[in-house]
Amino acid sequence: MKKLLLILFAGVVFMSCKSTYNRTLSSSMYAPKAEINPIRADVDVDMNKKLSGEVQATYFTIFKISGNENKFTNGVHFFGLHKKLVSAATYKALEGSGADIIVHPNYVLEKHDYIFFSTYKLKVTGYAGTFKKFYQEPYDKDNKTHH
Repeated sequence: MKKLLLILFAGVVFMSCKSTYNRTLSSSMYAPKAEINPIRADVDVDMNKKLSGEVQATYFTIFKISGNENKFTNGVHFFGLHKKLVSAATYKALEGSGADIIVHPNYVLEKHDYIFFSTYKLKVTGYAGTFKKFYQEPYDKDNKTHH
């Protein structure tokens, strides 16, 4: 019986799952001397329209056992456990608002630790921003400056 429990325990310890998400903002070509002309955008900020989104989650050590986050935004640059919470709260804030981005986002994280459990409540607030125009400034390759 002890051998069976030991084998079962070893199987659980060495079993794992892996999810990989790869996102890039540039091309994969090799060009060591390439100078990239950045894309710029005009953003219209509505200072009268405040956006807000909130999510909650409970974790047993590092495993999520409950939470209301199931849709996420792309381009949120946080790492670790909070990345999904921030991304989900941002999605909730933008959903149905007509905005493209949250301008001046503020994140408030409440964390409560227990012996093996942690609860998180994350809220994001900010102003509604919409993209109006994307453009690149002309590039003068002789002077290597943007106009």
